[in-house]
Amino acid sequence: MACFETDPAVEALRRANPNRYKEVKAGHLAVVAGVGRPWFIGRVGEVIPLPHHRTPAFVHLINVDSGDVERVPARWIVELMACKA
Repeated sequence: MACFETDPAVEALRRANPNRYKEVKAGHLAVVAGVGRPWFIGRVGEVIPLPHHRTPAFVHLINVDSGDVERVPARWIVELMACKA
């Protein structure tokens, strides 16, 4: 995978609903696919909106595989899964 392309395994999800990231809330499990890196699943902890807008700009999440806390652009979210806590 080149440094400028999204993981092809999740590209169909992104094309199916390109604005899915706008529905993100804390507690969701999210499939995250950043440019130039493999996709992963993370639990959303905090949603950081754009100033003076409701559209999310960034999210803090915990990578379920590694346990790392990451701050990623909200547009990298390709699918959301509701989770009962």
